[in-house]
Amino acid sequence: MLFSAGVLMAGGVTLVLAAIDKTLESYGFGTLAIIIRIAFPIAAFIAGVYFIETNSIIGWLR
Repeated sequence: MLFSAGVLMAGGVTLVLAAIDKTLESYGFGTLAIIIRIAFPIAAFIAGVYFIETNSIIGWLR
């Protein structure tokens, strides 16, 4: 299924992290914003690997 609960949660988390990053930067907490900018791509990579490993269509094509 294209819009499963995991995909929708990942999209929501992406929006929340972007909002938190912008808020922290605008209020002067630059160090925390940088930590989020480093952690976000790592979390996205992990989510991408999880998606590839658990996607039934990709498993069917193998």
